[in-house]
Amino acid sequence: MRIVCRFSALIFLIFSCAELTAQAKMPDPDGRIRAEILDRALAAMETHAPKDADTGKLVVVDYSLHSSRERLFVIHLETGSVSAYRAAHGMGTDRDHDGYLDSFSSLPGSQASSEGTFRFSEEYTGRHGQSFRLDGLEETNATARERAIVIHAASYAEPAFLSRHGKLGRSNGCIVFSKDDLARFRGEVPEGTLIFVGK
Repeated sequence: MRIVCRFSALIFLIFSCAELTAQAKMPDPDGRIRAEILDRALAAMETHAPKDADTGKLVVVDYSLHSSRERLFVIHLETGSVSAYRAAHGMGTDRDHDGYLDSFSSLPGSQASSEGTFRFSEEYTGRHGQSFRLDGLEETNATARERAIVIHAASYAEPAFLSRHGKLGRSNGCIVFSKDDLARFRGEVPEGTLIFVGK
C-alpha cells in the first residue's frame, strides 16, 4: 500500500512539474500583448520559421496602439517573458499625424509602414548610423528591400521628442527607435528573428 501511494505521489509530481513548465513557457503570461495580434504572430512564426533557424525570440509590433505607448514587444520564447519598446511608424500611414497608424501600404514612394512578417537581417551603417535591414516575407511587405524599409534610431523617437509633442515623429516607413532602445533591442534580438507587424 505504501509503495502504491509513493508511486501515485510521484506521478502527481511529474504531471504537476510538466504543467508548471508548460505554463512558464507560455508566451506573454502577463498579457502585455493584445491576444488577437499575438495569435497572428505565433501563426506567422509557424509558417515562416523553420526549426533549425529558430532564434528563441519573436518580435510583435502592434500599430493599433498610439505612438506614445510601448508597442513593439520582444517575446523570449524559452521563458515567455516580454520586453517592450516604443517605435515610430511611417508618415504615409498617419497623414494627420495624430500618433495612430491608419492603414498600411507596401507601394514604393508611399512612405508607409507595411504589415506582415519580416526577417531581421544584416546590420549596416547608413545615414541614420547603425541600421538593420528587413526582409519582407509576405505579399504585403515584399518590397521592403526595394523601399529600404529598415530599423534605425532617430531624434523623433527620443524621450525628449515624446515629452515635447506627446507622440513620436514619423518615419518613411521604417521601424524607428530611440538610440538607447535600439542598442537594447539589438542586444536581445539576433539576426534572423521574425518580426510580425500588424494592428
